[in-house]
Order: sequence, then C-alpha cells, then structure tokens
Amino acid sequence: MNKKTYIPFAATHPGEMIKDELKERGITQKQLAEQTGIKPSVISETINGKRSVSLSVAVALEKALGIPADIWMNMQTQYDLDTAKIAERDSRQESVNILIPSRDRNLLAELVRKFGWAFGMPMSV
Repeated sequence: MNKKTYIPFAATHPGEMIKDELKERGITQKQLAEQTGIKPSVISETINGKRSVSLSVAVALEKALGIPADIWMNMQTQYDLDTAKIAERDSRQESVNILIPSRDRNLLAELVRKFGWAFGMPMSV
C-alpha cells in the first residue's frame, strides 16, 4: 500500500508551545528559569526557536509545567522531521520542456533576459 506523505507549509517549533503555556499561566521566562534551573538564555533561545528542546530541558519542563517530557521530545522530533521535509521540498527544482515556434523565439529570449526563468537555455535562442 502506498502511503501519502504530507509536508507542512511551515514547521512548528516546540518553543511556540512553551511560549503559549507561559502566557496562559501568567509565568515569565525568568520565573520558568528559576523553577526549572535552566539558564534564562537557554529558555529564551528555546522559545524563539534558536535551540532544540533537549532531554534535560524536556524533563525540567515536565516538572515545572506538568506536561510529560515525551510530549516535548516528540514535538522536537516532529519539528526536525518537518524542517527536513520542507528543505527537501524547497530544494527540488521543476523543469519543463517546451517547444517554441520560431516566430516566438525572440519573445522567449526577452523573457529569459528579463526574468531569468528558463535556466539552462542559451540566451541566443
């Protein structure tokens, strides 16, 4: 059976959930840092998507917020997978072969010159 793979438009970093949780609970990043023993800079970088949620951070978040560590780890893994899939999708270039009647070749050359969208095609078409 052929399994369809879905690629999201954008990946969601677990830091976004941390940010939402703090907002809903009325907790500051500084307070979370104090509760977890995690450096405030690490909390900030994680919330802003610049740092991954490590196992030690996930365990500390579980103790402070009551959200199981495996959820944090699963979210990080899903983010990493989605990011890789998005990068792969975006790196693919589609090419289209077209047959241009001779009367339209000057038009094609002008489009290539202006917009550069016919990669690999000589400019003197």
